[in-house]
Amino acid sequence: MIDLTFIKGKITYDDLSSLENTDISSQIDSLKEDLLQVEYSDCYLLDVGWYPSFDINGSFQISVIKDYDWGAPQLFSKARSISALKMQITEAQNFIISAAKN
Repeated sequence: MIDLTFIKGKITYDDLSSLENTDISSQIDSLKEDLLQVEYSDCYLLDVGWYPSFDINGSFQISVIKDYDWGAPQLFSKARSISALKMQITEAQNFIISAAKN
């Protein structure tokens, strides 16, 4: 299982933590567009999904959304491994915390 205790916002949807902290190829049937959504103050959301769903050639996509404006993410990144994903989520969370202070 993936440990999400480092998340500082309110997790409103989580299918990510049930993934194993191993190679993604053995988990392709669990990799879908909706994996994690976290709410933060000042109307920020952190969203994580695998695009395209169930495709070994896909990637995790990490988006920071402000005021539910899905068409204009404040921050966007991709990752192809669990370890890279954790780093990208931490980076996105730091961005949100910094932006919310201003």
